[in-house]
Order: sequence, then structure tokens, then C-alpha cells
Amino acid sequence: MKTINCMKIILLLFVFIPVISFSQEKKVVIRVIQDQSYVLGEFQTNLVLKKSGFKFQILLENVEGVYVFASIKDSVYRFTETSTIADFSYLQLLELRDGDQYNTNKELNISETGWSYWFYKKGADWHPFNRKVVGVGKNRYVGTKAIKQVYDIADGKVIKLRNINTPLYLFFIAVKDFDENGKPKTELMRRKVKIDWTNED
Repeated sequence: MKTINCMKIILLLFVFIPVISFSQEKKVVIRVIQDQSYVLGEFQTNLVLKKSGFKFQILLENVEGVYVFASIKDSVYRFTETSTIADFSYLQLLELRDGDQYNTNKELNISETGWSYWFYKKGADWHPFNRKVVGVGKNRYVGTKAIKQVYDIADGKVIKLRNINTPLYLFFIAVKDFDENGKPKTELMRRKVKIDWTNED
């Protein structure tokens, strides 16, 4: 009788472990939206957008957030799909202070030294996405970040999109694992996008 019960337990474990593993899968999907929706499915994407408002839409599944490096220079953008990022374990120390709670100013931080952290944590006092984040299942959320201007951290200046005359370079990194001290340990994904501008209205 005990043998039969043990066999049932083992069989149940084999059935449910894949389900449990699947439900804990970590995933980040990034879209850029302006007239059309562009999924950043490849490591590198080149886009041409109008100099007017656009949106990032981020799906976070069993992941709290994604790090974003944005600049009008191509320094970090030069990294390849497999380049080692020396400061990866220090991403948290390089986080830019984000005063744009709930994306009220609809702006994107640009910097040569720091990373923005776009996150969503249920019950947190604030997050950097538009106020309404949509839940699409357990630990699965879609946050939208509307952009109408950029904020130059070094100069403390707001630049409207219509006044940007250089490409915009973005590099996204999501963390898969953290070490015992909470430092980023391994990457989940990385994406980079170069946005050129058209003069069309």
C-alpha cells in the first residue's frame, strides 16, 4: 500500500514540476509604439520615428524590472550581443534617481553614466510607468511609459523631442539572478535600439 502511495506521489511530482517551472519562467518583452507597434525581438533594432510622442510598452513576467541606458551618444550602444558589461554587478549603484513618479512628465532620462530602472512592484508607493499597470496573470504585468521629452541628467535640461537632432540610443538589460548580497549576477536578456528621426508630421 505504501509503495502504491509513493508511486502516486512521484507521478504527481513529474506531472506538476513542469507546470511549476513554467509558471516561474522569467520573461521581458519590449515594444515601441508610434502609429505602429515594434517588438524588440532581436538583439538589435533600428527604428525611424516622428519627432512626436511615442511609447514603450514592457511586459514583465516574474521579473521586477528592466534597466535602461539611454543616450544621444552611442557609447554603451556599441556593446555586442555577447560583450561583457564590466559594471553589470553594480547596476543598482548606477541607478539614476527618478523623480518622474507615475511618468507624470512623460520623459526619458538620458545619461552617459547611469541607468534608469523601469520596475513594477505590487503595493509599492510608486513606479516609473504610466499610473495604470495592467496585470495579465500571476506575476505578469504590462507597463507603459509614454515619452514626449528627454531629460539630460548631466545638464539638468529638458529637451523636447522636436528639438533632438541626433539619433537616440537605448540599451535594455533584464537581470535573471542576483547573488546573496542582492547584486545582479546573470542576465536574462539584452536589447538595443537606435531611433532615427523623420521630419514628417
